[in-house]
Amino acid sequence: MTELSGVTITYTFDAPREKVFEAWTNPQQFAQWWGPKGFTAPLDKISMDVRPGGEWRAPIVSEDGSMEIPFAGTYKVVDGPERLAFTVTDPAEDQESADVTTLVLTDLGGQTELAFNQPGEMTEEGVAELTEGWGQFFDKLNEYVTKA
Repeated sequence: MTELSGVTITYTFDAPREKVFEAWTNPQQFAQWWGPKGFTAPLDKISMDVRPGGEWRAPIVSEDGSMEIPFAGTYKVVDGPERLAFTVTDPAEDQESADVTTLVLTDLGGQTELAFNQPGEMTEEGVAELTEGWGQFFDKLNEYVTKA
């Protein structure tokens, strides 16, 4: 089985870069889009200390309430509105050894290009699943920033 090193996605949002960055760093906005289709992110469970070294937590809950998936991490780089880097892990995992996910936001004059990279050794199937999952997150984010 072939091991690949991470997921790289380029996505264009129909909103200005500042608005997209704010949706990643403001808990009230983050709660509006975080998670794939069929999941929500309850605002009362989100915590975000948006600074290098600050921690974040944002579990997602299935719409029928039968499943909760924890997400947490530590911010490594906060350079708004163009760059954000953070770990993405289960809160029970070691935060210090987690891979760092990087977002680079490029201003396209009213639109924003996201260059997303989540490193890590994974199978082709794992890359495909993560790419599909993140694509759903980004579709929800695009829907949010275009109507907000």
